[in-house]
Amino acid sequence: MTAIEEVLAECKRVVDHPYEEIDKHIANGKKVIGVMPYYIPEELVYAAGAIPFGVWGCRGTASEAQKYFPPFYCSICQMTLEMGLTHKLDKLSAIMITGLCDTLKAMSQNWKAGVSQVPMIYVSQPQNRFIDAGLEYTEASYRQVARKVEECAHGIIDDLNLHAAIALYNKWRAEMCRFVELAGNHPAQVSVEARTWVVDAGYYMDKAEHLELVRKLNDALVATPQSQDGFCRVIVSGVYEDIPAISKILDANKIDVVADDIAKESRAFAVRVSEDGDPIKALAAAWCAVSGDSIAFDPEKTHIDKVVDLVKDSNAQGVVVLRAKFCDPEEFDSPLIEEECKKLGVPCVVIEIDQSTESYEQARTQIETFKELIA
Repeated sequence: MTAIEEVLAECKRVVDHPYEEIDKHIANGKKVIGVMPYYIPEELVYAAGAIPFGVWGCRGTASEAQKYFPPFYCSICQMTLEMGLTHKLDKLSAIMITGLCDTLKAMSQNWKAGVSQVPMIYVSQPQNRFIDAGLEYTEASYRQVARKVEECAHGIIDDLNLHAAIALYNKWRAEMCRFVELAGNHPAQVSVEARTWVVDAGYYMDKAEHLELVRKLNDALVATPQSQDGFCRVIVSGVYEDIPAISKILDANKIDVVADDIAKESRAFAVRVSEDGDPIKALAAAWCAVSGDSIAFDPEKTHIDKVVDLVKDSNAQGVVVLRAKFCDPEEFDSPLIEEECKKLGVPCVVIEIDQSTESYEQARTQIETFKELIA
């Protein structure tokens, strides 16, 4: 087994058994705190000596959650609440939930009402973030969050540990950006499905361990001749892409994801936090600097420009928009992405995804037709 195959196999093992990772962290004497999407300052958890554990829902059908949510809520929130209500997350010491969309706001209160065994830490972040008051509000909010994290993690967040956590996360994000680029240049070695294993494993593992794993993978990819021969170069946009059925369809059609505009992937990796000065203020400033994201207030629609720039910079042949069902911010932006792609003369296909969907045969037909347009 090559170094590339070893790392991919380990990432797949972690993704297939995420609850085993929780058990491992606890066995190592660590508290584990769940972190929901999107821009929650995980560094606070790490600095308190605990492990942040990404919670982005799961594949399946919501039954208990339907008592709290109407059927037209996004599946990330539905399935995460389902996990809480069915006691799959009871080993978490707390869960952090932001309020960056209307569904997440309701999610936080439903969690508090229905999942009393796992304390909820609400992370309030202002959408009007480009003014001084936005930064001041975020900083005050993060200081409150830090105190609650300390209580749940049974640890102290001091400046030294927080600076170290910020430095680690900056290195991890840089290495993940490097991985995205290298994977796009080595589609024969890193399939679309394998690409998601590497990304998702980082939400379950200790970031220091995942960083070393990704470094090993990246070094092995650098030593491997790159080739995109026989593959179609594509940009993927959306909230998440880790739906195995979709990944398998993309792989079957020899799609190479040369870059992405995925909230769970490159949008998150693009964040950089200053390692100078007050660390909590630096975390707040990082949120206030976020731009080009459907989930963040974007009156000039720079998110659309970012997708267009990705197409140009990577010389992509097409764009695949994986639109999360009932995600209003993404639904507002996807027609604009289609329109701009049409102006560029670049084929674009929009595929609706949902964690509760069992069959993607219509998506298969869409992608096969899309492949004919760009091949």
